[in-house]
Amino acid sequence: MLFIFSCVAAIAKAQTTNSHFISIDHVPVAVKNLTAVKKLLTALHFTIKEGKEHEGIKNCFIKFPDGTYLEFTSPVDSVQPTSRYYTEFLKNRQGGTSLAISTDNADSLENFLTASAVPYTTDSNRIWKTVEPKGLDLFFIAYVDKQWKDSKTNTTHGNTARSLASVYMLSPNVDADVKKYTGMGFKELKNTQFLQVPHKHLQIGRSNLYLLESAASKKITQSFSTPATTGICGFEIKTRSLKTFNKLLANYEKRETGKHHTIIYLNDINLFFIFTE
Repeated sequence: MLFIFSCVAAIAKAQTTNSHFISIDHVPVAVKNLTAVKKLLTALHFTIKEGKEHEGIKNCFIKFPDGTYLEFTSPVDSVQPTSRYYTEFLKNRQGGTSLAISTDNADSLENFLTASAVPYTTDSNRIWKTVEPKGLDLFFIAYVDKQWKDSKTNTTHGNTARSLASVYMLSPNVDADVKKYTGMGFKELKNTQFLQVPHKHLQIGRSNLYLLESAASKKITQSFSTPATTGICGFEIKTRSLKTFNKLLANYEKRETGKHHTIIYLNDINLFFIFTE
């Protein structure tokens, strides 16, 4: 594992020097009941893009105008590799599974991994190519058409959401995770707090990753369906108008408002959304 991290660190150094990392592209979210999740997302005034059943899974998406998105996935069998992965994940909890980092140079990543004898897997179709080093809850994705964006119909939301800007992650060992992610190209910025919980602020491209100490985050996790959750626990979603969002969700029970943000808790799937402008 240390060998893999050192190799990925070398990749990250080469990549970031040439500004090949773009952002956190998307986050897959494992859920047991996709129909219930879609009802919840509709109640939050998101436009949902339906997926197609494939590889033993069914899914849906929240897509944003800048190309970032959230993917909600549920297995329909436990036989095929992709469905088996989600089936095993859901034995522990629902919620975010991994980070997908967009890059404009997946081929250089693959060439370096091959030359360094680092195990990895790839996948590709007419739209994208992924490179996933083994042993990491992270993969890199590059799009064949670098200007491609989904349609306005799929990326226009009643709540004015426009971007997946940040990911929050509960960590049992923040310092170790900081080393892991900075070794993969993330930059460490000034540390702040979220709901009175100190966190480490990392950045890659235009996106943010916040690492929270899981043992100090009971205020966040106490109402989660799996209170001992670690891993991805929340998303910051930028809106065009927080005022419009708050007006739409005025009667939503699981909501906390601040001067510059509104937090919505999705306790059944161990997540929160923090909406900012």
